[in-house]
Amino acid sequence: MHFILQRVTSVGNAPIAYAVGCDEATISRMRPEKFEQFAQILAVLDLKVVPSEMRCFNERDIEMFIHGSKRWMEHVQGLDQLEEG
Repeated sequence: MHFILQRVTSVGNAPIAYAVGCDEATISRMRPEKFEQFAQILAVLDLKVVPSEMRCFNERDIEMFIHGSKRWMEHVQGLDQLEEG
């Protein structure tokens, strides 16, 4: 929730109002109660808000890569072995 309000503050009401087709006052009145409701709706839908520069990955896929990396590192004896490629 804090992240949403922080972004609204950094972007400003005007671009948000323009994007959703309302006036700035409507966006201004929405804070923080309506954003809290919106965050709760997303939580019920099992969704979350993340920064656009972030990427989401399936946890099982990442666990597979970590497991494989750990197994490979168990066999590494020294730096020379890493250079052999």
